[in-house]
Amino acid sequence: MKHFLNDQLSYILFFYSQLALVIITAQLTATSLHVPMGAGMIFYMFLLPTCFLLIFLGFRYNKFRDFYTNMNSDEADQLDHSWFPDPPNHLLENVKAQHEKQYTSYRQQVEALEAQKQLEFDFIQQWVHQMKTPVSVMHLTMQKEKLQLPEDFLHSMQEEMERLTQGLDMALYQSRLQKFDRDFHVEKVVLKTLVKDAIQEFKSSFIRNQVFPELSIDETIIVATDPKWFRFVLNQLISNAIKYSHDSSEKIYFTAEVIGKKLALHIRDHGYGIPSQDIKRVFDPFFTGMNGRTFRESTGMGLYLSKEICEALGHTITISSEKDIGTTVTITFENTVTKENLPD
Repeated sequence: MKHFLNDQLSYILFFYSQLALVIITAQLTATSLHVPMGAGMIFYMFLLPTCFLLIFLGFRYNKFRDFYTNMNSDEADQLDHSWFPDPPNHLLENVKAQHEKQYTSYRQQVEALEAQKQLEFDFIQQWVHQMKTPVSVMHLTMQKEKLQLPEDFLHSMQEEMERLTQGLDMALYQSRLQKFDRDFHVEKVVLKTLVKDAIQEFKSSFIRNQVFPELSIDETIIVATDPKWFRFVLNQLISNAIKYSHDSSEKIYFTAEVIGKKLALHIRDHGYGIPSQDIKRVFDPFFTGMNGRTFRESTGMGLYLSKEICEALGHTITISSEKDIGTTVTITFENTVTKENLPD
């Protein structure tokens, strides 16, 4: 009703301005005839049209009520957006016709885009799985022939295959992230086991870069997460820690501390660190920063995807760093941590 009266305010003001003009004219006419109207007559002339105005506004509001009650209700977001009230006049009939035409057009465009997106999703999934097969074959071939290959060549090829594998995984998880709600399963897992398995995947990288992990996580710490998705996050963080480590660096530290009902997992290195001007943007997509351009080629998507996955899982990821001193990445598990004694 409030919005209806606001819309009708100009008409109401115009009505009373004309009514005042009629009353003034009638009073002047009566005065010229030496029979001026009394206050009761003036009040009657004001009251009677007002009653008819109220009846008219009530009738008009009843006709337009659906436009004011449904379009402004708190449940508007739950309504079918293609629905439009029955128009009470020709103007709104034209508006409804235009609305239906635009809605149909936009819906067709959205369906076409969704179909195209699904096609791209299926293609990326299939392509990544196809590419993993030759990479696995190359890796097995190199393992079989490693005694006959120069050590420098072997290390170089291993590094390139690891980068290729990580790139394929990144493309795969980036496409899956669009349908995250259909592809995750939260369960209780032992944090130390999860981190240890991720470290094991980078065994050759640790050895090749002369950097070694130090794992200090209580075996009784249980976290609720999706192991597959969280493994991807760990892989990105470990890869970065190795990639940006100093030649003189010795270790990458993996620690965890329980803070109330929360758990903080820290991954700390003594590498090159992140410049202060870049620290606020490291989670932006495609942002490589000074380190990405100076040391090794970087896509700028690893930390972005890690943050998106952590947020989807209900975790929080933060980074603190000092130039030429090192970087610490902290993943906080919100209200998902229990500490139990595992069975022997």
